Amino acid sequence: MNNDIWLKLRRIFFRIIPYWSWIVIATIILILAFGVYTYFSYVGDLATTASLMNRNNVGLVLYDRNKKPIFKSEGVKDFEPIPLSEIPQNVKNATIAIEDKEFYEHPGFSVRAIIRSVLNNILTTSPTRYGGSTITQQLIKNALLTPEKSVQRKYQELILAYEVERRYSKDAILEMYLNSIYYGSGAYGIKEASEVYFKKQPSNLSLSESALLASLPQAPSRLNPYTGDKERLLLRKNTVLEEMQKLKYITLEEKNQAQKDEINFATPPSDQTNKLAPHFSLFVRDLLYKEYGEDTVIRSGFRVKTTLDISWQKAAVDILADQVKRLASQNVSNGALVTIDPNTGEVLVLAGSADYDNEVFGKYDVVFAKRQPGSSFKPIVYTRAFMESYKTTDILHDQPTDFAGYKPKNYDNKFRGDVTIRRALSNSLNVPSVELLQKVGIQNALDLAESMGITTLGDRSRFGLSLVLGGGEVELFELTRAYGVLANEGKLVPSHFILEITDKFDNQIYSYDPETQTEEKQNGNISLGNIINGLNNDELKKKRIGGSGESQIIDNASSFITTSILSDDRARSEIFGSGSALLLSRPAAAKTGTTDDYRDAWTIGYTPSYVTGVWIGNNDNSPMGRVAGSIGAAPIWNRVMESIHRGKTVRNFRKPSSIIEVAVCADNYQLACNDCPNKYTEVFRISDVPKNICPENITPSPSVSPTPEEIKPSPTNEPSPTEKPANTPSPSATSMPTPIPSTPTVTPDIIIIPST
Repeated sequence: MNNDIWLKLRRIFFRIIPYWSWIVIATIILILAFGVYTYFSYVGDLATTASLMNRNNVGLVLYDRNKKPIFKSEGVKDFEPIPLSEIPQNVKNATIAIEDKEFYEHPGFSVRAIIRSVLNNILTTSPTRYGGSTITQQLIKNALLTPEKSVQRKYQELILAYEVERRYSKDAILEMYLNSIYYGSGAYGIKEASEVYFKKQPSNLSLSESALLASLPQAPSRLNPYTGDKERLLLRKNTVLEEMQKLKYITLEEKNQAQKDEINFATPPSDQTNKLAPHFSLFVRDLLYKEYGEDTVIRSGFRVKTTLDISWQKAAVDILADQVKRLASQNVSNGALVTIDPNTGEVLVLAGSADYDNEVFGKYDVVFAKRQPGSSFKPIVYTRAFMESYKTTDILHDQPTDFAGYKPKNYDNKFRGDVTIRRALSNSLNVPSVELLQKVGIQNALDLAESMGITTLGDRSRFGLSLVLGGGEVELFELTRAYGVLANEGKLVPSHFILEITDKFDNQIYSYDPETQTEEKQNGNISLGNIINGLNNDELKKKRIGGSGESQIIDNASSFITTSILSDDRARSEIFGSGSALLLSRPAAAKTGTTDDYRDAWTIGYTPSYVTGVWIGNNDNSPMGRVAGSIGAAPIWNRVMESIHRGKTVRNFRKPSSIIEVAVCADNYQLACNDCPNKYTEVFRISDVPKNICPENITPSPSVSPTPEEIKPSPTNEPSPTEKPANTPSPSATSMPTPIPSTPTVTPDIIIIPST
C-alpha cells in the first residue's frame, strides 16, 4: 500500500517537474559549485597591500645565451608609499577623470564599461581596441595576473576586483593604485613620477602637471615626454583637463589656464644601461617594448635569454677598441662590428661603437647606421651575374671606358686590359665591376640585394652604375646578414636576438629553437617577427627579425662560386699579399670596402659557421687618413674570427653536386694539358666546363671531384693589382666613441693600395 502511494506521488512529481528540468538544476548546481571553487582559489592570490602594489620582481632582465646577466632595467627604488592625504587632490581627480569616472560607484568593475568595450571592439574597424578596466581591475592585473588575453583571465580579474573592493575601502584602493602604477622612465607611483619628470614632491605639483602625469599610465612608453610622442602627451593632458571640468573637479577658468600653462620637464634620467653589451641590450629592450608594451614588460618582470655570447662580446669589443686606438693618429675615432650565425640567424656579438662611454659618439649605434659600403657591395653584383650563368673565367675589360658619361677609374689610375671575373672581384677592380653591373642590370642587382635582406637603399631611380662601387647606403647589420646568405649556401634565415622570454611567474612567453628554427608563442602573444615597424627611426622595417624557417635566395652553385673567389688568397695576393689579414687558419671568405676620401672602411667575411662584419670611421663622416678596409677593418675581422672559432672543428665550404673542379690553362682558360706550365684549378657548373683542350691533341687532366663532399674552394693564380672605387660621398652620421687596448694587430704582408 505504501509503495503504491509512493509511486503515485512520484508520478505526480515528475509530471509537475519534467526530467529535463533536473538536467538544468544539476547544471546550475555545478556552475555554482565551480564558481564558489574558482572564487576562493582566485581570492587566495590576494595577500597583502604590498603584494597588490607589485613592488617585487618587476623590471626587465636580459641574459646572454649561457644565462649570464647582461642588462637590468632601472628597477624599483627603495619604496616608501605616501598616504593618500599627501597626494594632491588634483592628482586624484585627474586620475579618476581619465581612468575611471565611476570609481566611487562600481563594485570593482563597471558593467557599462565592459559592454561599451565589447561593442566598440566588435563594431569598430580601427586596429585600436578599447579597454573596460576600472582602477581596481588595473591594480589587480598589474600585480597578480599575466598579460594573457582570454575569457578565463578576464573572469579571474573580475572576481579579484570584486574581492579587493570587499576587503578595502575606495580610498585605500586609490592609494595603492597611485603608489604603484607605472608612469614610464622607470618611475613607479606618483612620488617617483613627480621626481623623475619635474624634480618635485607630489604636494608641489601644479594642476597642469597633475593632469599630465595622469595621462601617462595609459601608454607610458608611447607618451613618454623624453623618448615618445610629446605632442600626443600634451594633447592627452588637455583631454584630462576637459574631463575634470566636465566632472566639476575644476572650473572652466582653471581648465583654460592649465591648458595654456607651459610644462617644464626635468632633465631626462641618465641611462642606467649595464655596460656589458649596451647597444645589443637597448635594441632588445626596444624590441620587447614594441611587441608587448613597456608597462607589460616591466610589470610582468620579463626575464629574457638572448642570443648574445657575452664572452665573445667582451673579446670582440676589446679587439675593436684596441685597433681604433692604434689608428687614432690617422683620424680614426670609432668602429662597430656584428657577428651572426648564418645557419640559425642568431646574433652572437654586437658592438655599436668602440667605446660606449664616450660622451661624444659612444651611444650612437653604427651597426644600424646607414653608410656607404665601398667595394664590399661588389659580391652582390657578381653573385647576380653567376645566377645568370656567368663563369669565373668570363672576360671583362679593365680599360678606359665611357659608360654614357660615367668614367670610372681604378684607385691607382692603372688599367690591366682583359681580366677574368675571378681576377676582377678578388682584386676589387672598378672598371670591370661597372661593366658587369651594366650587363647584369641595376634593377636585377637591387632585386638581389633586397632579397638578401638589405632594406635601406630606398628610391631605385637614383642609382646608376656607381652602385657596384658602393654608391648606395647600407647598414653594417644588413650587409653582414647578406654575406651570411652566401655562407649558408644561398639561404636567408630570419635574424634572432631572443631565445626565450619568461615572466615573474615563470610562465614562458616566447621561445626560439635554433636547431629546428621554430618559434613558440604562449598566451596569444604576437610573434616577434611582426614587430619591426617603428624601431630605430623606422630603419628596421622588413628586417625579418623573428619568424621561423629559411628562404633559398640564391642557388647554391652561384653562392659557392662567389665564395670560391672571396676565399681565394692566391688570386688577391697581388694587392693584399699572400697571407693577409683576410686569411684565417681555416677556410674563410672575405671582402673589404673603402669609400671615397677614406670616410668608411669595411671588412665582411664568413666561414660556414659564422659571419662577421666590421666598420671603422668617424660618426661625423669626416675622412680618415689613408686607412682602407684592408688596413683598418680587416685586422679586427681577423682577430675576432680567430677568437670565436678557437677550439671549434674546422669546416670547409660544401661544394654542390652541380659544381665541378677542373684544371684549366691560365693563358686561355681552356682545359689544361698534362704538361701545361701555367694551369690552375677552377670551379665550374658541370654544364659550363670548357670543351676545348689547350694545346690541341694533348690529353687533358681534368682533376674532377663531382661529389658534394665538404671541399674548400680552390684558389687561382692570376696576377694584377687593384684599386678602390671612386664612390659618391658618404652620408654623414652621428657621433660615437673611442677605444681601449687589447692584443697585437694583424696586418697584411703586402698592402700597396688601400683598395677594396
